[in-house]
Amino acid sequence: MSQSVSSPESAAWELPADRLVGDYSLPQCRPLDDPVAAVAAALVTPLDFPPLSVCTVAGDQIALAVDRGVPQAAAVVAGVMQTLIEAGVSPANVAVVCAAETSEAEYEQLLNLVPDEVRVQLRIETHDPHDRQTLQYLAASRSNKPIYFNRTLCDADVVIPIGTMRLESSLGYVGVHGGLFPAFSDDETRRRFAAPSSADHRALHRRRHEEVDEAAWLLGVQFTVQVIPGPGDSILQVLCGDANRVAEEGQRRCQTVWLHSPPSRAGLVVATIEGGDHQQTWENIGRALFAALQAVDEQGAVVLCTNVRQPPGPAVRRLSAPRTSEEILHALRRDHSADAITAALLLESRQRCRVYLMSGLDEETVEDLGLAHVRDQAQVGRLGQQYASCIFLRSAQHAMVRAAEN
Repeated sequence: MSQSVSSPESAAWELPADRLVGDYSLPQCRPLDDPVAAVAAALVTPLDFPPLSVCTVAGDQIALAVDRGVPQAAAVVAGVMQTLIEAGVSPANVAVVCAAETSEAEYEQLLNLVPDEVRVQLRIETHDPHDRQTLQYLAASRSNKPIYFNRTLCDADVVIPIGTMRLESSLGYVGVHGGLFPAFSDDETRRRFAAPSSADHRALHRRRHEEVDEAAWLLGVQFTVQVIPGPGDSILQVLCGDANRVAEEGQRRCQTVWLHSPPSRAGLVVATIEGGDHQQTWENIGRALFAALQAVDEQGAVVLCTNVRQPPGPAVRRLSAPRTSEEILHALRRDHSADAITAALLLESRQRCRVYLMSGLDEETVEDLGLAHVRDQAQVGRLGQQYASCIFLRSAQHAMVRAAEN
């Protein structure tokens, strides 16, 4: 049975107030009332970059590369298109390229806010990392690895990436260009980045970050559109402009909103994942769990309150195998499935604390993974009575925690 987490504040109320050492249920700033207008305004005065209207000329082929999971992506695309049309760009010269994981519902809704007369002229496609006909070799990286990109992006005169800004320390985050590469690269590259080792070794993670930046540079991308996410599907701000400047300013804004500093760790951490289906993913379960693990006591408990209905992927399913943790970890380190990083983190967390999951999945599926099944928020409240201290993280897929040591 599906469990809704549409009102995360009520989950916080279920926790004993006198035991809350950190209640991060309210955003630090107000979500945008009109994201379309906000995007259009940001494109007029981008950070350290000329207005988008003067960066294009008549006849330019323009590609919008839309990463998966961008809050209110339809509004962002509409704002970009409004600016391009006002600059004299023909809609027939614009292609909207969606990330490979984009669901059918997301795909169908992406152009909903674009005027009908513009929408019918746009080209829209979903990236296929397996189809060599839709890929193009760009160059070899400094480490001599081949760099492939979606052919539509390679053929474009102007590429406008649209992504979600995250804290630098967020699980698997490789910078503002991460929504471009490896997102729009070939399957082999994407699988290489999906390996758990790319997330847990600092030196390798730094090299991945550098490879991503190099790939974007070779594609000729210096400009980016990044969304500062709010709770649920809301947007707090849109940053446009020079990618390095956007990254710098975006980190500063995200730290203000999403970097939490409780006075201590807690025995129980309740972390919610809000938003529509595009937020209810195993990737976001990994991000939320990673944040919660920075806040929970050793041998404490983490409760992940989600509405995830998506069945576990191949890597996560390995957790149900009748093997030792060492054997499963060994297999995961060779697993390049998209959910391998989340699977490795779930395995690690089982050694450190008790992990509970509220989701749209049945009890048997959850418990087969070595997780405890949670039915409703009342059960979360009862768990709160069992621990001397609690921390509540709202929209934890965007958050990180720096807890003072006990």
